[in-house]
Amino acid sequence: MNPLSIRGVVFDLDATLVNLGEHVKWREAQDQIIEAYRDCGCSDSDLALCSSKGLFNLMYEMDTRLSALRSPVEMTVIREDIWTILDKYEREGVERCGFMPGSYESLTWLKENCVKMGVCTSNSGNVAEKVLHKLGVSSYFDSVIGRTIGLRMKPHPDQVLACFEGIGVNPRDGVMVGDSHNDVLAAKAAGTRAIAIPVYYTRKEALEAAKPDAIVRSMIELPKVLLTLK
Repeated sequence: MNPLSIRGVVFDLDATLVNLGEHVKWREAQDQIIEAYRDCGCSDSDLALCSSKGLFNLMYEMDTRLSALRSPVEMTVIREDIWTILDKYEREGVERCGFMPGSYESLTWLKENCVKMGVCTSNSGNVAEKVLHKLGVSSYFDSVIGRTIGLRMKPHPDQVLACFEGIGVNPRDGVMVGDSHNDVLAAKAAGTRAIAIPVYYTRKEALEAAKPDAIVRSMIELPKVLLTLK
């Protein structure tokens, strides 16, 4: 029986549950992706401005700009090309990645308390599933939503809503857990609560401005916070 007021938890993956990103050559991936965007006609000035914000922000910004200029069919091709580059680099990190501190213990506690769980990530869905299988917790999750054509990435709510639908929980009865302000913004837009677990590269001011319902230092503190939610 679930003694909590929440019925489901949707997690971000990298830097929340696992340390995949520590084993991915992001700079190489970003350089190749910049070249792919340049081949699509993106200007050097736009690429320089957007790339200074990090790889996933670069992808979000360039996707937004290109969507205003290209047809849906063209955008599907562009996204698939960009994601193919990124998938290759993410796959290289699977075998070496492990849990973030407290993740396994919190996941096990949630499972024992009959809380439905899902993963909503800007990483490849296939890579996410491989990571969870490698770490022995794939059975804990009823839904894994990664980069998907037709679903806008965080901070839009599309992936979060799809994940809650996949675990069969109304967002009002759940919570999203992630390390970035985009996780919080996506959660709020989806109508669910947000718990933030910042890491060293989290943009703290942006995270606080997004107004998460709680900020904790590590996953080990998650059960205690969840018990306080009404």
